[in-house]
Amino acid sequence: MGIRHEWFQTEQFITVTIFAKGVTDDKLQIVIGKQNLSVIVKIDDHTDYTIDIILQHPVDPDTSSHKIFKTKVEIRLRKATGVRWDSLEHKETMDVNQRVYPTSNRRNPVDWDRVEAEVEKQDAEEKKEGDAALNELFQKIYADGNEDTRRAMIKSFQESGGTVLSTNWNDIGAKETEVKPPDGMEYKKWNE
Repeated sequence: MGIRHEWFQTEQFITVTIFAKGVTDDKLQIVIGKQNLSVIVKIDDHTDYTIDIILQHPVDPDTSSHKIFKTKVEIRLRKATGVRWDSLEHKETMDVNQRVYPTSNRRNPVDWDRVEAEVEKQDAEEKKEGDAALNELFQKIYADGNEDTRRAMIKSFQESGGTVLSTNWNDIGAKETEVKPPDGMEYKKWNE
């Protein structure tokens, strides 16, 4: 006698179907817990078909039920919450840092964490030029500097209209920073 089971879900119920012919109440034992299901179907005096699983999500045992048909047994488990179940059985918890990405490529799924690591490695190895290199240098000085260095950089840059950038708080903190335009240019206020 080939016995097997399948399951499907609706918004409110999980239905586990055990395909077995001629099952009667005296040959069936079902225990439904808040997050577990245990089923024993007696096939003969020496053989049992057993399902003993921890469910993926909690169910309401009081409003769950089962029915015996000629060719199957249906167990209806009422969901405690209306979430969609990915599987019937609870899987071991994943590492908190492990991410799961959806994919339509079932044969060769892409490891996006590895792709991200490769891109970050390439970005780190890439030599920047011109303004990008200068901007990166200023960002590094600001990030690595102490509180006085950061304060001096902000104050000098704002007060000079972006023409001066100093890291010396003792020099910048004592007076207002004057505007020093590049050679060949003159400074004008925006309302002049």
